[in-house]
Amino acid sequence: MKNLPDEAARNFQQSLRQRPTYTIALLNLGNLYRRLGKLADAEKLLNRAHEIEPDDPEVNYNLGMLYARQDQPQRAQQYLEKAVSARPDYPDALNNLGVLFVREQRYPEAEQRFKTCIQVAPNFDQAYMNLARLYVILNDKEKAREVLLALLRQQPQHKMAQQALEMLH
Repeated sequence: MKNLPDEAARNFQQSLRQRPTYTIALLNLGNLYRRLGKLADAEKLLNRAHEIEPDDPEVNYNLGMLYARQDQPQRAQQYLEKAVSARPDYPDALNNLGVLFVREQRYPEAEQRFKTCIQVAPNFDQAYMNLARLYVILNDKEKAREVLLALLRQQPQHKMAQQALEMLH
């Protein structure tokens, strides 16, 4: 298992040698480097993908996540918003915008992103969990309970929602 990232990197690099503008390979290698903590390499590859396809929602999402990891919330927001603009029903981008806004204590904006995410992707559990956490932060346990119950109506066996609901009592 330890050699898998190295092997994957070699495969992506080989693809890029054959086709330097292959956006998917740029994204995949950039994301691999991001996960491995090679942030400068990741940024270079993701920016190259952005030069090739500036309106691609995946490219913008991944740049947003890179900048979020680097604690650059304004840049992260810029790219995540662009991803949502290109794909309004992009649950990961909507949810992570909400998380970004919670970190910045921009609670109304966070609430709106989580609610939009739930509306466009009702089976995306993370948005429910994050919205419930936001309501706990805001000391509104009743709203948190409602959100968790809504998730449990969608996914009755959801263990984390069950546990979170028990903790609210």
